[in-house]
Amino acid sequence: MKSSMKAAMSSLPYDSLEMLLAFHVSEKARAKLEQYITQFPEHLHEVEKRRYTLEQAVKEVLAEVAEVALLIKELES
Repeated sequence: MKSSMKAAMSSLPYDSLEMLLAFHVSEKARAKLEQYITQFPEHLHEVEKRRYTLEQAVKEVLAEVAEVALLIKELES
């Protein structure tokens, strides 16, 4: 059963590590968005959701990930 599951996983366009990273980036971006929105009075939440999108939050999280990756690379060399 494990080998058939492994074969099915290898035929998928993404591996489980990529999916795990995507999940964590998504969760962190959603939390970042929520934190940003809640700093405003409730009547401004909808306006701010249009100004600061999930896409922008994801880009910021990915920039943080890239920064950490660069630091790790520097530490390893």
